[in-house]
Amino acid sequence: MKLIKKISVIFIAALLLISIAGCSAANKEADNSQIQTKTLNFGAMGSVEAIPIIIADEKGYFEKQGLDVNIQTFKSAKDRDAAFQSGNLDGIIGDEIAITLYQNADFDVKITGATDGNFTLIANPNSGIKTINEMKSKSIAISEKTVIEYTLDKILERNTLTPQDVQKSIVPAIPTRLEMLRSNKVDAAVLPEPFATLAIKDGGIVLGSAIEEGIYTSVTAFTQESIDTKAAEIKAFYKGYNEAVDYVNNTEISEYEDIIIKTVGYPEDMKGKIVLPVFRKNILPAEADLQSVIDWASNSKLIKKDLKPKDLLSNIGID
Repeated sequence: MKLIKKISVIFIAALLLISIAGCSAANKEADNSQIQTKTLNFGAMGSVEAIPIIIADEKGYFEKQGLDVNIQTFKSAKDRDAAFQSGNLDGIIGDEIAITLYQNADFDVKITGATDGNFTLIANPNSGIKTINEMKSKSIAISEKTVIEYTLDKILERNTLTPQDVQKSIVPAIPTRLEMLRSNKVDAAVLPEPFATLAIKDGGIVLGSAIEEGIYTSVTAFTQESIDTKAAEIKAFYKGYNEAVDYVNNTEISEYEDIIIKTVGYPEDMKGKIVLPVFRKNILPAEADLQSVIDWASNSKLIKKDLKPKDLLSNIGID
């Protein structure tokens, strides 16, 4: 009888040890799953609006959120769009016009945040133009049927001019647009950063800008598929983004200037002279602003669908 009791005690003890070991293994697996790094593939052009994303990556803010962001940079919007539409990217920095075009083509992409990119209307220093009111009948280099043209039209309209009052010179390539301004082949041009800063450095006259007019058309966006399948990753992305915004806004630019010179494309001789906007933590564009974009795209015969602002938005990145 004593032998049976002894065997029972040993058997129960063995079961307890197995149970404890099993719980320990399960807990270890749970811990590993919690710290497992997840990945997002994100596409951007070398531009000012990419700075918070670049800083978040460089400073480890994404890693802090358990996220690995594979940032792919592109020299042209065409190459970025090709990668996006082929499924190689989860999200991009783009613009509101592009998102309307995606939706019109049944490529389901949602705006998940507004960024602080800027487009500046700059006059050739040899044109004699000092104010925007002197632009009537003058030539302006732009890219046609894009956010650049939309921005120009809105700047003109808000300064008592119409798009028909100027001569639009269609120059898609941004470096070529800058060179035409430098070589006196156009009276003015609409340029993003860092090209706008380079034109101003050459003596160009600032006539107006998107930010001055409250026009924020640059956005971050993700495919609906990624929103559905990578919601946690996208939320982590914006937590890292917001932390980077705090860092950039509250840190002397000299602390991270080398990073943005390398990634955004400012020349080395601009070191110490770069001026950045005050970046906003992630927000969504106002629906009224999106409606303005939709109306412009429709009137320009770029889209056929009857789109509404809510068709273009997702609040997944908003706390």
